[in-house]
Amino acid sequence: MFQNFIAYICTIVLLFVSIIVTVYLIIVTFWNCRSEKRNYFVLCVLAILMYLIGHFCELTAFSTEGSLVAVKIMYVGSCFLPLLSLFFVADYCDFEWRKKYLKHLLAIPPCIGLLIVWTTEYTGWLYSSCRFDADNPLMGLRIEEGPLYYFVYGYAAIYTAAGCALLIRTMRRHKEQFKPLLLLFAVLAAPLLANGGYILCTFILKNALGNINFTPFSMIAAIVLFYINIMRYDLFDIVPMAYSMTLDYIRDALVLVSLDMKYMGSNKAARRLFPDLENLRRSAAVAQVENWPDELLRIPDSSEEFSLHFVLPDEDGQARYFSAQIDPIFARGKQRLLGRIILIQDITGSIRMMKKLEEAAYTDALTGLYNRRHFMELAMMQFERAKRENTVCYVMMLDLDFFKRVNDTHGHLAGDAVLRKVAVCIKEIVRSYDLVARYGGEEFVVMISDADEETALRLAERIRAHVEENSCLYDGRRLPITFSIGVASGEGVDSFETLLRYADDAMYAAKESGRNRVVLHGAGC
Repeated sequence: MFQNFIAYICTIVLLFVSIIVTVYLIIVTFWNCRSEKRNYFVLCVLAILMYLIGHFCELTAFSTEGSLVAVKIMYVGSCFLPLLSLFFVADYCDFEWRKKYLKHLLAIPPCIGLLIVWTTEYTGWLYSSCRFDADNPLMGLRIEEGPLYYFVYGYAAIYTAAGCALLIRTMRRHKEQFKPLLLLFAVLAAPLLANGGYILCTFILKNALGNINFTPFSMIAAIVLFYINIMRYDLFDIVPMAYSMTLDYIRDALVLVSLDMKYMGSNKAARRLFPDLENLRRSAAVAQVENWPDELLRIPDSSEEFSLHFVLPDEDGQARYFSAQIDPIFARGKQRLLGRIILIQDITGSIRMMKKLEEAAYTDALTGLYNRRHFMELAMMQFERAKRENTVCYVMMLDLDFFKRVNDTHGHLAGDAVLRKVAVCIKEIVRSYDLVARYGGEEFVVMISDADEETALRLAERIRAHVEENSCLYDGRRLPITFSIGVASGEGVDSFETLLRYADDAMYAAKESGRNRVVLHGAGC
């Protein structure tokens, strides 16, 4: 007897707390949720609230009449809860009702069920008899089922099973929403299993396992699961199902984060870019994601929109360039900042195209060396710096011997091959910080700094010899190549244009003296 009393008190307290939590859940949903999907959810929670209030009144009533009125209140919730749960699941999973009137037809059985419940004392359709058990108030009414008793539970089971099937289908299609969908599945399945167990034990097994009704406790469990789904997984606030499906169609990577850089959601493009997002728990720090850029960890605490750039390596170790647009997420009325949207765009193609355009602006397309214009810009700066630092720079003007003969004999493609070969030979000899350019036609120019006359002449001779030793192979033929090279010192020269003219004069002197040789300006030229 004492144990029954303790169980009775605990059940009353548990129901009372559950009613408070249910009311709080309704208020929180209305206050924080902006999604239209909350409507059916709130109706579901109201139905559960009606059931809990009815059961609370049933257990606190002390007469058959009072308990029967409480049961009628309880059935207001339980008759419509399966229908509202099905509508909520269908709406949340974006199920399309092809025939709009189906929703109205589905509402007919709950209305009939409510009519059966509220007229049972006159018709006996739900309960053929009922009486209050004063010895065990925890059991409420002791009933005998009427002819339509199983109708009420039958359509409820069908509706609930349909909702569960729809959730399973959606879980298979949207694995990123598995956890919140699984909790919704548990919300639907718990009352269904509890009702089935109660009917099996009470009316089929004739109380062989005891006359215990776990349905109220399953409703309490449903409220707890709903609470977890909203508070932990943001059932409505940031990533409802419809928005999740829409985000997957966005080609750019999109990541939702809270103000403290906790992960809230992403689309497929983001999960392809950062595979760790696939298994990252919501509310976990995005810093745990491999290759998550440092630039996106140092986001300013600002409510303004802004953008930044970062670089990530690809599978081959080459750089990929990205642009990130960061936009704030505000609560209703833009009074409170909730989080941020990070939209990441791959701009590698654009960056590489810009680099190619930049290279085209200062690079010779045939040889890959600097073009004349860019060489002049760099060489003039180097010449001025040498004057300031009181150092000496040298310029070499190189001209291919008998290049016109190559074009006339073997064609212009052969001439192009010779120019490319010469450019490679020069680059193999000069120092990494020396300036090398194709000056025009078959002319090349080299500028070296911080060198003396002996070093400059030795380098020029090495270039000449290396070119002569490495003939160009074209169309199965070896094409001999030689250079006439003029070298001029910048010491005492007032302008770079004058230095270039001196080098050019020395080059012509080399040609006039027999070609394939190096001549220093001032040494007999």
